[in-house]
Amino acid sequence: MLRDYQKKAIEAIENTDGNCCLQMATGSGKTFTFCELAKRHFTENIEKVLIIVHRTELLNQAYKSLGERCFRIEKGVKVIPHDYDYYVAMVETLNRRLDLLPHFGLVIIDECHIGNFKKLPFFENQNTKVVGVTATPVSEKPLKPYYRQLIQPIELSNLITQKYLLNCDVYGFASDLVEKAKFKIKGGDFDEKQMEEFYSSEKLVKNIVDAYWSKAAGKKTMIFNVNVGHNEVVYNAFLSENLPVYSITGETPDIERKKIIEDFKKNANGIMCSVGVLTTGFDEPSVEVIILNRATKSVSLYFQMIGRGSRIHENKEKFLVLDFGKNTVRHGFYDDYIDWQKYFEKGSKKENKEGGVAPSKECPECGFLLHTRKIECPSCGHDFEKERMQQEKEEKEKKLYLLLREKPINVPTEKLYEMAAERGWSEYAVLYRIADHIHNYQSKYISIVTDEYADNLMINELRTWCEKYNKKFNQWHINYVLEILKNKRQ
Repeated sequence: MLRDYQKKAIEAIENTDGNCCLQMATGSGKTFTFCELAKRHFTENIEKVLIIVHRTELLNQAYKSLGERCFRIEKGVKVIPHDYDYYVAMVETLNRRLDLLPHFGLVIIDECHIGNFKKLPFFENQNTKVVGVTATPVSEKPLKPYYRQLIQPIELSNLITQKYLLNCDVYGFASDLVEKAKFKIKGGDFDEKQMEEFYSSEKLVKNIVDAYWSKAAGKKTMIFNVNVGHNEVVYNAFLSENLPVYSITGETPDIERKKIIEDFKKNANGIMCSVGVLTTGFDEPSVEVIILNRATKSVSLYFQMIGRGSRIHENKEKFLVLDFGKNTVRHGFYDDYIDWQKYFEKGSKKENKEGGVAPSKECPECGFLLHTRKIECPSCGHDFEKERMQQEKEEKEKKLYLLLREKPINVPTEKLYEMAAERGWSEYAVLYRIADHIHNYQSKYISIVTDEYADNLMINELRTWCEKYNKKFNQWHINYVLEILKNKRQ
């Protein structure tokens, strides 16, 4: 049964003229949604539907959902019959068979942010509606020229609030080392060769094994590594610890890959090392820990990796992220708001050059990542004393500003000077009267008016007093009036 936001997504697509792009978070049921869209389109319009994907796992998901009236375009297919209702294909396989295809009324492109879909001819056909689907509508060049509108039926934070997805706790590791590494940027992301050398070092490999034992021991874990060489090093390190570790890369044959994934899913304590392959189209709700054993400039890759742990599962209240690449600092927390419309319209080229924001800080005691405004670590209770004091000061200043705007202090000095002349008070008696007024004001608003503010107010009044009575404005007089205020407070 379709959820409310999935119904909203389909209705929005059906009511949009021309091509459109659907953004839904990883784990929110994109495949189920666009397969239902395909069925509704054929039922209403009796037009063939093509679904294009870029992973075998996604191909199989769509094929199973659409049933016997679906034809799978795959390697070895030399003839494509034109009497099926639905067709599913890998993008490169399809590209080599374009002249064999029937006409499609609807083309659905999964993971449409990936560049190799843009060379397909369907965007030029006015009689074909193209719907792109992605969790992250981010491409170096904007997607806007290909799709008229971005449809966003629900925010990730709402999916978490409504219990469709889980949130995560994040621990940062090796942050100082990553900072010092200063990875170069190549092709829009950090240089792979440089990262491989860094993350394959004995120290970093030992760090990840230690972090696993410390935070994730016995939990089903996915580790995303830099490349095939680095993946092999990490796999062997976990293997040497006699842990149930598995490995998949783009070089793993399909039959072997299927067997490895099945074994991993069955093993409650399994650890999967991978490179690029399982960032999309892989659904295993029992995964409890995601280890980002690399740095990335790509906001798409970041959310795709983390999203593998967000599925709801029995006795699973949250999942855990161990971040070895300062990725959370770079891109924000998993449930933070992301302006996908901006990426959709402008692309990511500018962001790759400028970098992201830093909304988080790392606890020096346990490595837990928390928002910069938080003053106590929820993991170990560490007190960020300096930040707490600064926040208190800022809060007081804000309240004081509002107070002064609504009820400004008004020391009646002119009246005091008149009374002093009439009654023969000494000049210094006037200072005591001024101090009385300031002390009374501070006592009335003691939670807001700091000693520092009151002292400065007293010094300003002293300056006027010196001019009035032709006295020297010097340190002796300053110390004198501050001592008066100090005594009154006591």
